[in-house]
Amino acid sequence: MFKNLLTALPTRRKSSNTNTAEVTIDIGRVIKPAAPVQTRQAAEIPIEMHEPDTMGQDRVGTEILGSLAEDAVDSLSGQFEAWMRGDLDALVRAWSVARGADATAEDYRAVFTAAHNIKGAANSYGYPAIARLCGSLSRLLTETRPGENAALINLHVEACRAAFNSIGQGSDGLSIADAVCEALEERVELKVANA
Repeated sequence: MFKNLLTALPTRRKSSNTNTAEVTIDIGRVIKPAAPVQTRQAAEIPIEMHEPDTMGQDRVGTEILGSLAEDAVDSLSGQFEAWMRGDLDALVRAWSVARGADATAEDYRAVFTAAHNIKGAANSYGYPAIARLCGSLSRLLTETRPGENAALINLHVEACRAAFNSIGQGSDGLSIADAVCEALEERVELKVANA
C-alpha cells in the first residue's frame, strides 16, 4: 500500500514555504573545474541518448521506504482499538453534555467536532461503518440547532458504540452495521432536505 503511494510521489519536493529564498551553493571554491577537453567536430560525435539509471535506485529506495512505513503502521495498529475507544468516549461525553436542557451551540459544536474527528480517522483504524455513521452524524449536526434532532443524534452515537463492539464478530456484524448506516443516512437526508 505505502510502496504504491511512495512511487506516485515526486522524488524532489520543493518547500511550501514561500518566504524562504532558495539557496544556491557556490562549490567553485571547493571543486576545481576539470581540464578542458579537446573538442571534435559535431559530425564526428555519434548521437546516443542515455539517461542515468536512477529509476532502479528510486525503485529500491521506494521499496525500502514502503516496507518501513508498513512496519510503522503495523506497530501502531495494536493501538487503533484504544484510540478508537478514546475517540468514541469523547463523542459520548460531548453528546451527554449537549443533550442537556441548557445545551448551547458550543455543546453541539463539540459533538460535531468529535464526530468529524472520528469520521476522518475511523477508516484508517479499520472501522469503516463508524466512519460512515460519523459522516452522517456530522452532516446532521451542520443543520441542527441545540435541542433539535436529539433522538436521531442519539441513534447515531449508540450505533457507533454498537458498531465498535461488534467488530470482529464476522460478516453478520458488518451487514448489520451497513443496514444501520443506510437507515440513518436516509433519515438524515430527510431531515436536512426538510430543514
